[in-house]
Amino acid sequence: MKRVLLVAVLVFAAVMLFAQAPKRGGTLYDYFTTDRMTFDAQEDTTLQTYALARLLFSTLVRYKGETLELEPELLAKMPEISEDGRVYTFELKKNIKFHDGKTELTSDDVKFTIERMLSPKGRGASKWLFDVILGAEEFIKGESTSLEGFKKIDDYKFQIILKEAYAPFLYHLAVPGASIYSEKLVKAAGDNWKLNPVGTGPFKLKRHIPNTEIVLERNPYYFEKDLPYLDGIVFRIVPDSTTALMEFEAGTLDVVTIPVLEYDRLKKSGKYNIIEKEALNTYYFLMNMSDPKWSNPILRKAMALAINKEELAEAVFGPRATVATSFVTPGIPGSYPLGEGPAYEYNPEEAKKLVAQLGNIGKVTAWQWGGDTLSQPNIIIQAMAKEVGIDLEIIPIERAAFRQARREGKIPANYGNWWADIPDPDNYIGVFFGEGNQMSSGYNNKEVQEMIKKARVEVDPEKRAQMYREIEYKIIREDIAVIPLFHLKYLLATQKNVHGIIAHPTGITVYLYAYKE
Repeated sequence: MKRVLLVAVLVFAAVMLFAQAPKRGGTLYDYFTTDRMTFDAQEDTTLQTYALARLLFSTLVRYKGETLELEPELLAKMPEISEDGRVYTFELKKNIKFHDGKTELTSDDVKFTIERMLSPKGRGASKWLFDVILGAEEFIKGESTSLEGFKKIDDYKFQIILKEAYAPFLYHLAVPGASIYSEKLVKAAGDNWKLNPVGTGPFKLKRHIPNTEIVLERNPYYFEKDLPYLDGIVFRIVPDSTTALMEFEAGTLDVVTIPVLEYDRLKKSGKYNIIEKEALNTYYFLMNMSDPKWSNPILRKAMALAINKEELAEAVFGPRATVATSFVTPGIPGSYPLGEGPAYEYNPEEAKKLVAQLGNIGKVTAWQWGGDTLSQPNIIIQAMAKEVGIDLEIIPIERAAFRQARREGKIPANYGNWWADIPDPDNYIGVFFGEGNQMSSGYNNKEVQEMIKKARVEVDPEKRAQMYREIEYKIIREDIAVIPLFHLKYLLATQKNVHGIIAHPTGITVYLYAYKE
């Protein structure tokens, strides 16, 4: 009897293991809302192009699954870092072939990729990825023709030397904009490169019909054994979210971004897999401290106390939104835990007292990024300000003019959002409040900006994390330079037979491990 029971248990376990094992083959049907008309992740930094880059190309390091931990991708092992944090020694995996099956990846391709991004004659949109490398500034200005901080050891080994220690550097190398290109193949393709990409990624481009579909097929030369599982992925161009949802429910799409108002219905139906994932972003109200009116800390504090974040988040994004108490997204090393940040809580009565102290300051102004009419969030923020006596005028500004004014520091205040490039506090705090920032914060606390400089180069992780928490406290609680509002999470639905899709916190959907039953 015991033997029969044991056999039954083993059979059941085997069946379950087989049922859970990824299945090879099949085509996944997904969609984009627009066709960016480029596959060059150096030139285009949208999440769409970045998602495609993760399929077509590879980076030196990548995130491990759905975590923020880094692991080697093109590298044989994680790099060695010198004691002073400036010298990184890398070794590539051998025999990695590009999609043509002939061209092998070498150290020269890494150097070419970095210099292509930094070239003053190129279209590299993310020079910040590599501008911490020794000699990058001179290369960008055209004062040198070879990057001083890149040292080739042999075809598979090389060193990158930084100007000064910078703890998040390896995260830069995991950004899709740092995907490694083939010097030979890019130069051969010329201007056609951006529409005819050849990488080392798990899929290669099979067909691109502009504004209709992008078809990828499995790369037979991919360097990771047994991956990918899918034969291919078809991205259709579906501009309208309602149409995309209809097609998903009809079974012609395998994946859909869930519209906020449809979340409860889709989840309760039980027909689909629901993917919910916190993402690295913060929605905020930023006040320019160099603006004649917003420079008044009493006004900034009154505004911080006037906004009912919970009501705002629920009205605009429903279940996608989590109220923010910090500017740096929780979960990042050096961030405050969720709900424990230094931001002010909603207190309209205290806000009214502060407004009374201000006297008759008249109308205060904020800008909106594009649009002919005010967005829902701005309408709500404006109404909440009025409730406590702040006469807030919000003006829609054409996008190109908004961008230019932001670079020049001339935006008085604005509701906006920041989706982090890397999971590091400097990508929030340094970008918005560091010296020379171009986010129109007008932040001018020299003591805090010196603290930011020191935190950037600190190599002790625990000490660095504590430094950034202290900095953020001063920026949000003492200077009230920004009002964190909420963070958004991803809401995706897939058909029941689709598994292994990862909605990564960086905003990129990962298909490497996806499969269909």
